[in-house]
Amino acid sequence: MTAPDYPLIALGSYETYQLAHIATYIAERLARHHRSGRGREGRMARSAAVRDIAGAATAMGNATGTSIPDDDLPRPLDADTFTAARQLLATGPRSADVVALAGLGRTGFAVVGHVPGLGEVGARAASKDVADALRAHFLTQPAGELAAWAVTRVPQKIPTLPRQVDLAVFVEHLDPARTDDRAVARNLRGQNRRTDAAIRGRFAGVDLDAPAVVTPPVRASGPRPRRAIRPRRPAAPGPGLRRPSGHRIAAPTVPTTSAGP
Repeated sequence: MTAPDYPLIALGSYETYQLAHIATYIAERLARHHRSGRGREGRMARSAAVRDIAGAATAMGNATGTSIPDDDLPRPLDADTFTAARQLLATGPRSADVVALAGLGRTGFAVVGHVPGLGEVGARAASKDVADALRAHFLTQPAGELAAWAVTRVPQKIPTLPRQVDLAVFVEHLDPARTDDRAVARNLRGQNRRTDAAIRGRFAGVDLDAPAVVTPPVRASGPRPRRAIRPRRPAAPGPGLRRPSGHRIAAPTVPTTSAGP
């Protein structure tokens, strides 16, 4: 895609849309986990990130209809794999393409692309469905919402996730204003009554089944043009200035001689 900074309006299916947003939620929390520092605050940040990844992993499993091993969760692509995967593309680099990693002796798929204003983006996914969803995501979302998929210097590993996570507590940390969080919540419905109650409370007034809408950014506009001033119509003659009936106003005449030297 040699398009302008804003993405193509070419959304895939609603299921594809959901998968990509859940994967992006996981990628953002994984980035938080790797950015966390030392000490008590760092431990708390890592614990919260692990909780969030585990909750989103459950949503991803529900959305795909299969349990996904921790190591197979989608994550950003590292620079070495990005470069190697891009070389596997016979047609040359594009803004977003999916390539099987079997050519590198690895399993899964890589999504390699370029987003104006962000640079190289990439993702690694175990299934073709998730990879295709992320490819469509890279082509349709504004750069600001794809920062979590920027190519990393070294491979990112998924932290060890708990076998069980309190989904009701997890839901309380979701942000109803964020599309990724809404996609996660939508795919956690039906787990149990307690989680469903937490979703209803947290997302009260939010339609989790609303179709995807991509709105182009509002461009800064220049000064508003002045409105043209319409010439005033001549006033109607007053009662004492009525023209005689049948009288016509003579058209102006043009002199036949020049007034100049």
